[in-house]
Amino acid sequence: MTSRAQTLTTPEGRLSFTVVHRPRVTRRLHLELADDGSLRVVVPRDWPDFYTRRLLHKNLPFVRRFLRRARERQLPPLRYQDGEVHLFGGEEHVLRVTQATGKAVVVALEGDALVVRLPDTSGERVRRALRAWYLAQARESFAERLSLMQARAPWARDRQLNLHLRRMKRTWGTCRSNGDIRLNTHLVKAPVDCLDYVITHELCHLEEMNHGARFYALQESLWPSWRAWRRHLREQGGRYTRE
Repeated sequence: MTSRAQTLTTPEGRLSFTVVHRPRVTRRLHLELADDGSLRVVVPRDWPDFYTRRLLHKNLPFVRRFLRRARERQLPPLRYQDGEVHLFGGEEHVLRVTQATGKAVVVALEGDALVVRLPDTSGERVRRALRAWYLAQARESFAERLSLMQARAPWARDRQLNLHLRRMKRTWGTCRSNGDIRLNTHLVKAPVDCLDYVITHELCHLEEMNHGARFYALQESLWPSWRAWRRHLREQGGRYTRE
């Protein structure tokens, strides 16, 4: 088996992959996820590089979907045990679970630790406590970021917006023409730039309910670094939705 690393330039940034030849692959292109999370492209030995690259470029949405889903499957579910690493604001925090003598449940950031104090320290109870805490943090920060980004968007400044929060697996946000904006609470685990990207994306839909050229022009004016953060969510989103 031979392999070689390559990079494909796409509208969303660079796509790195490794081309692999295997004797049994004689007709089609196969996508695989390597142990390090990178993309492996298995093709027939007689395929020229330009043909492989052309196929990848032609099927970029499928390739991105494959990578996202494969990376999500690669991550084991969280166990909600002491010493496990959890995410908040794009930073890693060590989970510290301690048994409380009273009935109160307390979740707090203490330095680099995410501390959970509760009477029942079973994994299910810790999961519920953390889920409630993440939701509370999202309620506090998402409304603030939405107001900030709304003020930057001339077409949205005077609109009445209705913010809804929901834990979702596949979608980061949605927007309806009546001003209803739904955001994925898992975004609270990601860097705030990811949240701002999703918010500005949905605000642009108030003016353009499609993904045409005018929509992306608005996105560019409102959040110029949107491509980098969209790429980040597509590549790392599985870490944030992991439960």
